[in-house]
Amino acid sequence: MKKIIALILTVILAMTVFSACGKTDETTPNTDETKSDITTVNTDTDKADYGLLTDGVLAIGSEIGYPPFEQFADDGVTPIGFDIDLANEIGKRLGLEIKFINTKFDTISEGLGVNYDVIISGYTINEERAAQMILSDPYIDNYQAIVVAADSTLTANALTDIDGHSIAFQKGTTTDEIVSDLVDTGSVKCTSAANEKILTCFQQLTQGEVEMVVCDSTVANVQLNKNPGAYKIIFQDTENPEQFGIGITKGNTALADAINGVLADLKTEGFFDELNATWFA
Repeated sequence: MKKIIALILTVILAMTVFSACGKTDETTPNTDETKSDITTVNTDTDKADYGLLTDGVLAIGSEIGYPPFEQFADDGVTPIGFDIDLANEIGKRLGLEIKFINTKFDTISEGLGVNYDVIISGYTINEERAAQMILSDPYIDNYQAIVVAADSTLTANALTDIDGHSIAFQKGTTTDEIVSDLVDTGSVKCTSAANEKILTCFQQLTQGEVEMVVCDSTVANVQLNKNPGAYKIIFQDTENPEQFGIGITKGNTALADAINGVLADLKTEGFFDELNATWFA
């Protein structure tokens, strides 16, 4: 009888201990609460780090009509080019989705911080722009060039040799600023066609509507390669080099630092050599 009672007590004790253990497991909050805290911290850190208009999305203002830096693929929808590849790589390394916003170049600075976080669009670094925004470290060198039809007899030794000729250039570019300064100071007198697109300038040159196109040397060289026998460069201003950079919303030093860090890594890794081979071959 004692043995039976002892056995019953043992079973009851075991069941009590088992039940207590089960309750402890069910009420332990550590796993779910820890996950929730980590998610919140990561989200807040992302906002603090990059200050983006939309969390997780790097919106880019770009004039997608400036080959080889920005252009549409044959489907007329997909952006491709030197700057497009660069932007996608920056997004990849910062863990951000990339969104391109096609914008007129002559008003592109106005949308910075309103419609997009950065400008990546063959964007020359200069003092005027540096006063409006943060400009990244440079990633490519560029020069002003004068392009004429291949059968033209015109020559040039300086940009002032546009004097007395009809020229075309793209609005809002440093070319626009340079030509305007030359005209305003009386250094040159010329007939100018300021166009929204650089390709319109080359069309005018092909059709004989203008005698010269003044543009970035990087763009000019690609047009020569794409149209063999159509054009030639008669002057390239190597004494006054320009550099392209990325425009970043003023005050957003965290995003600027992150982008400059990526640019430094890409230069070290030879990424720009690959881009040059792809887009300037």
